[in-house]
Amino acid sequence: MSNALSIAAVTAVLKVLLENGLVSDPITASLGDVMVTALPPDRISVEADERAQLNLFLYQVTQNRNVDWISQEFRNRHSRLNGTPRSTTPPLALDLHYVITAYGAKDFQAELLLGYALQMLHKTPVITADIIENTLINASTTNTSSAFSQALAGISVSDLAEQMGQIKLNPEFFNMEETSKLWSILQTHYRPSATYLASMILIESSNLENPEGFYMLPVSQPNIEQVIAPGNTEQLIVAGSKLVIRGKQLKGDVTRVRLGNAQTLLVPQDVKESQISLLIPPNLYASVQGVQVVHLTMDNAGQPIDLVESNVAAFVLHPTITASVTQADNSGEDLRSAEITVKFSPKVGKTQRVVLVLNEVSATNSVAYYFPVAARTEDTDVITIPVKVKPGNYIVQVQVDGAQSPLHKNKTGEYDSPQVTIL
Repeated sequence: MSNALSIAAVTAVLKVLLENGLVSDPITASLGDVMVTALPPDRISVEADERAQLNLFLYQVTQNRNVDWISQEFRNRHSRLNGTPRSTTPPLALDLHYVITAYGAKDFQAELLLGYALQMLHKTPVITADIIENTLINASTTNTSSAFSQALAGISVSDLAEQMGQIKLNPEFFNMEETSKLWSILQTHYRPSATYLASMILIESSNLENPEGFYMLPVSQPNIEQVIAPGNTEQLIVAGSKLVIRGKQLKGDVTRVRLGNAQTLLVPQDVKESQISLLIPPNLYASVQGVQVVHLTMDNAGQPIDLVESNVAAFVLHPTITASVTQADNSGEDLRSAEITVKFSPKVGKTQRVVLVLNEVSATNSVAYYFPVAARTEDTDVITIPVKVKPGNYIVQVQVDGAQSPLHKNKTGEYDSPQVTIL
């Protein structure tokens, strides 16, 4: 379990991600010196003293909705395996809610900075343990006078990063009423902003025999280091394909795999000490998904009497699609109204966010259109989406909870499908 520094560690990692990205991004050429901070918004200088700045602020901490898996049985077993006294206080499972605000005294500075921040975090849906460790090591050595660096000085940064595991990032889209409430609470001038959710952070209560709050992995506990598609680390993971789990001590007497928060454990296709292969089930939603390796111990009757669970790792399950134009109105002079029918695999959950993206196939002056899809009343594998675009050929892509559908490349390396024509 992570210790009390985990909340500050997540904030520090997000701040450094934004800072490092700005160093290499060409956006800095047009904005000049940009500062990234992690302050309460009412501490930011505005109006006459306003400057190009991104601010990251933790405005709310809530209990993770998946806290049920941290059962009393799990806590008892965890204490027994590690040889530590069982704590009467269960671990905290937390979600961290951040607001990222862009500031600028000149036209378009705030918009440019906010667009950069959204792009940077969209490229990093999962913060791995390696990223956490490298960031914390740099933070503890570059600015030794800061309160965070001094707090890190008394602990093992590698252990903290390992126990934190992987942190998932998801945007939270607020309507105008929710945005107004947030900024009323912050009691400062509104600026362009976006909200993000970081999950899941576990904090274990401390005890006398383990004052730092760390729990080392037992010798027999499996540890996941990497989750990829087979044969090619750049290949996207889709429904029906294989999932490769790499790590240490993955093979147990009886080895099973848990995907997401499902109670049902899956039987892997192949199990080795350092690698497990598993076929992705067709009913798993496209999105960022968690994975755990579970070792079971059976009694003489073949019933499980004990289990040991690995750390939770994450992977992105991408949707696959086919698309067709079901209706088109060519009466307009400049733009055409049409309906595009998209068939999904796997099904799209009724609460999942879906965005249709159309990229024009054109050598010059190509355009892209984004169409958010209305909420649905039930899960479905077919959605018809009304669009209004200029005539032409378009590459079709969708985003489901941020997970993008893959595109096919032709022999020249250009994307050529799925594609529709709107005349």
